[in-house]
Amino acid sequence: MTTGQAIAATARLWLKRGSSWMARAKRDITAFSPPMVEMGLRELFADIASNVEELERREAPHSTLTAPRSNVAHVLSGNLPNPGIVSIIVGLLAGARNVVKPATGDPMPALFVESLAQVNAKLAGRVELTDDRKAYQRAKIVVSYGDDETLRTLRKNHRRDASTAFFGFGHRASIGLVNFSRFALHAQRSTLIAAAARDASMWDQQGCMSPQCFYVRGDAAAFAEALARDMERFDRHWSRATLPFEDAAAIARARSEWNFRGRVWASKGSTHWTVALDERDRWAPSPLNRFVFVRPIELLTTRDSRSDIRKLAAGRKTTKHEARSTSCALPPLSTVGFAGFPPKEIIAMARADRYCSLGEMQRPSLLLTHGSRPRVGDLIHES
Repeated sequence: MTTGQAIAATARLWLKRGSSWMARAKRDITAFSPPMVEMGLRELFADIASNVEELERREAPHSTLTAPRSNVAHVLSGNLPNPGIVSIIVGLLAGARNVVKPATGDPMPALFVESLAQVNAKLAGRVELTDDRKAYQRAKIVVSYGDDETLRTLRKNHRRDASTAFFGFGHRASIGLVNFSRFALHAQRSTLIAAAARDASMWDQQGCMSPQCFYVRGDAAAFAEALARDMERFDRHWSRATLPFEDAAAIARARSEWNFRGRVWASKGSTHWTVALDERDRWAPSPLNRFVFVRPIELLTTRDSRSDIRKLAAGRKTTKHEARSTSCALPPLSTVGFAGFPPKEIIAMARADRYCSLGEMQRPSLLLTHGSRPRVGDLIHES
């Protein structure tokens, strides 16, 4: 049995009907509602079961259950369960012994390792969960997730040893780009809106791949109104978690502000979801927890770049100067989800680590290698 085969078998334990592992996760992960936990983890483990052996073949073709060749430390953020599980899997495929510092109150790494032990105790023994800083500071390879300040501190601490390799995954935002005018039929628009609502609602907008804003070509107000209806529909099936007072108050303040500055659609009697139409500002961060902006696409591009993007849409090449002029006032982007645009126009409008169809923003494949996870090959090389 290879490492990939053992991990795939573990993923299938989570996917079984009536899985005790899934039941424990729904009980123990309190940051999300149980329906949201089950939906998100089913998608995660279905992807792992389908793709981990292919990932092993591509990036670690000689991986076996032999003795570990190096130590890899994983410092996890805990805002979502997915990145931590994927990070551990990558370390195992690299043949490493993994020292994992879970986020406070995050039960998922321990649950995953315990389920792995049911399939292969030796492989699970390569993962040590600990809060002991000295244990992970001794590692020669560090994979860390968190906000930018956390990463700067960790990088500074490990820079003292020039032999330490540091892989940091910090704050990113994501957006959607929608050519609403391209979808004239009601059925087309219904499918598009449902996809956008799903992207904006999954994991309560806590991940870097969660869109904070949809930029719309065409009737942005009509898109926003329809999006609000589908976010309400999504919430009826996969409700958002109950928020701490501070987070709920932040949403209430943002709703009040954007009612004055634009137009707001919001869940009645709760803060479960919010859609804010803003036709003036280029970018403002969302308070998250299913609070999403809709803006006309003209606010995304600079004045000089609009004609250049029309040239791209018409199939005409741009000069290097024209390509540079298409930059816009956005934070670093993780994912751009799009509908109704050709890919080259999307790339001209927004630079990101990943591009995908709308509806797939929260479904990154385990085989994704650009900016969203450490590569197995990188960890093997650093070993």
